[in-house]
Amino acid sequence: MGLFRKNKHHEAAPVDANVFYSTPFGDTKEGGQKLFLLQRDGVSYFPVFRSLDSMKEFYEQANRAAYMVLQGDVASVMDTMRSIELMKDAGIVIEPLSAHPVEVMPC
Repeated sequence: MGLFRKNKHHEAAPVDANVFYSTPFGDTKEGGQKLFLLQRDGVSYFPVFRSLDSMKEFYEQANRAAYMVLQGDVASVMDTMRSIELMKDAGIVIEPLSAHPVEVMPC
């Protein structure tokens, strides 16, 4: 998937902020499978959301067929990502469709 909105808001992402997310791999509505990460300047970003509504909107636009809703804090998402080989160099983007997405760079 392409870029998320370019407006950057330099807000620090609190590691204890509650977020919603899903697995990075999933099915498209056409029956294919893909990795649902965003890209910017050669860096992959895993999308997470502050509300279920924004998560639903994002995955509808991304053409994702079905997904499991997970809930946790930013720190636990980062820990999980570091344990997955394909995602250990990915960052996190909180609310990628918002006017002010928050980027958490890879560790």
